[in-house]
Amino acid sequence: MTENANKSSRSASNFGDMKKIKLIILLLNVLNMISQTGPAGVGTSSTNVLWLKADKGTSSTVNGAPISFWNDCSGNNINVSQTVSVQQPSYAASVLNGFPAIEFDNNNTAGQNDYLGAPDNSSLDNTSGYSFFTVSLMKNIGTDARCIISKRTSIDIDEAFMLFYWNPAYLNVDFDGLGDRQSTSPVAYTTNTGHILNAFYDGTLPAASRSKIYEEEILRKTFTETSALVPNKPSPLNVGCTHSSNNRPFGGYISEIITYTIAVNDAQRIIINNYLSSKYDLPLTSNDKYLGDTPANGNYDREVAGIGQETTGSNVSFSASVSGGLTISSNSGLDNSDYVFAGHAMSVNGQIINDVGGMSGTNNARWQRIWYIDVTNTSSLINTNIEFDMSDGGVGAFSLGSVSDYVLLYRAAQSGNWTELATANSITGDRIIFSNYNLNNDGYYTIGTKNFAVSTLPIELNDFNAVINGSHVDLSWNTNSNNTTIESFTIQKTKDGVNFETVQVIKTNNNSLEEDYKEVDLSPYTGLSYYRLIAKDKSANTIKTPLIPITNDIMQDSGIRAFPNPSDGNISVNVTGLKDQEVHLMITDVAGNKIYSRSIQTETDNEVIDIDSQKQFLSGIYMLTVSSGDKAYNQKLIIK
Repeated sequence: MTENANKSSRSASNFGDMKKIKLIILLLNVLNMISQTGPAGVGTSSTNVLWLKADKGTSSTVNGAPISFWNDCSGNNINVSQTVSVQQPSYAASVLNGFPAIEFDNNNTAGQNDYLGAPDNSSLDNTSGYSFFTVSLMKNIGTDARCIISKRTSIDIDEAFMLFYWNPAYLNVDFDGLGDRQSTSPVAYTTNTGHILNAFYDGTLPAASRSKIYEEEILRKTFTETSALVPNKPSPLNVGCTHSSNNRPFGGYISEIITYTIAVNDAQRIIINNYLSSKYDLPLTSNDKYLGDTPANGNYDREVAGIGQETTGSNVSFSASVSGGLTISSNSGLDNSDYVFAGHAMSVNGQIINDVGGMSGTNNARWQRIWYIDVTNTSSLINTNIEFDMSDGGVGAFSLGSVSDYVLLYRAAQSGNWTELATANSITGDRIIFSNYNLNNDGYYTIGTKNFAVSTLPIELNDFNAVINGSHVDLSWNTNSNNTTIESFTIQKTKDGVNFETVQVIKTNNNSLEEDYKEVDLSPYTGLSYYRLIAKDKSANTIKTPLIPITNDIMQDSGIRAFPNPSDGNISVNVTGLKDQEVHLMITDVAGNKIYSRSIQTETDNEVIDIDSQKQFLSGIYMLTVSSGDKAYNQKLIIK
């Protein structure tokens, strides 16, 4: 399809908004001093207007299930959705580095192509700046325009922006209509390869340098944009299509879309791209500043965030809400080309009393979650404030003890004794603060307590399992660490993740530091439902486990059985009742870390799948999850 290449004339009144634009620019430096809650710690909801990531906010997390909504994580609630079932994309559980993506089909029949959309929102235009960060993997590329994201009503009608693969396999970018359209030509893209692609627009610059396209930190194109302002456009937002009335399919995966209504500075761009590179295991060709995501360093590639500075500006802090519980802010010494990045490797967190060698005190404990911190320092020492936030760390809110008991822990390797670098300076709410600490060394950092009986970190819930067993559900878990503070456990179940029913409340036995619990739900919901566990301590503080999916099939004609179980590591899985379906197998450890993942197409009603014999499992307890469509089955694995 040919699109009109003539840009609509720009009203001279657009330039009357330049006073507002200058005011926004003057405020950016002030806003940058606030702890940043946007992706990787860049920006806040006032500038990061849209953040779609497939590992959060989707209507389903079952592999192959249709997606009716994908919620915005920026705080602006610009949620995209699709009510027509045949046009709903699918949830793909593991696409890049074990992280999910949203799969849009290649159906180009009118009214059947997959896409998600949202109504017009004024936060998305009337701006002199844009920054787009996208992660996608194409299964199909050709002469059709295959759009990642757009805001337009139709071809060159109310078009604020559009990023799309086209003609035949370049990334194309429009800002304020299509008259200044530019692409990555001659750099073309191929199928089945993930890419981090950025597009930027800065109306305050000369027209010839207002727009840029980056690929994995390579500047692919600088091009002319005649508009100094993208005005307010009454058009909807589209994901996976050029516009809602057009049936050109996307035909691939979208993992993440990040949108700012400012042109981020170079340091902020580098920080966000390092976050995406670590998360999705997509190497950067340039400016790879974070080495914690390498196998040699332990693949600390979750929730990577950073601070840094270049000649065009800085990013001086990141919030615990985007890094799994850790805040770092710079006080001084952050010079051009300086960076501090932090990432972790644990999907869950809690207090543990093992692996605390090197600590002083008699009742030692530490957070289970550890961060790899990578420091790039060109000259003067980087002086920082370091904070650990209990609720953002996923451990719940609770009463903290004496500030002198909390210590900043460090070690240079993944194992070995810890060094107590500093004693906490203050406590504010549920945050423990280490002030004016000079960050010098790459390595592994966490927080410890020298007296968990008085100055606790949180309780830890281990190995919460929900397993279908005939007509009922078996529930089991154990606790360790400071179990004497736990007063009760509440088991809850839900069909929708919003409305919960209490299954049982269990009073605890507080006579030991470790306790095993087993309960049964005799009346599980029919079909797909979810279970969670809530622990409450004597001060009424609570901690909740993630939701565990269970499928209770009335006919009991499908399910899984792993054998032998217990096993020495050579495992087979018997899958019944799922003939001619795509089945996804995943094995996780007790911390929720993915150990094994595989998808197969079944051929019979009684399929036997052998786990890769080359995979080495350490002794311990694991969870096997088998999913297909809207069904999910769980079974505990014991490796001797």
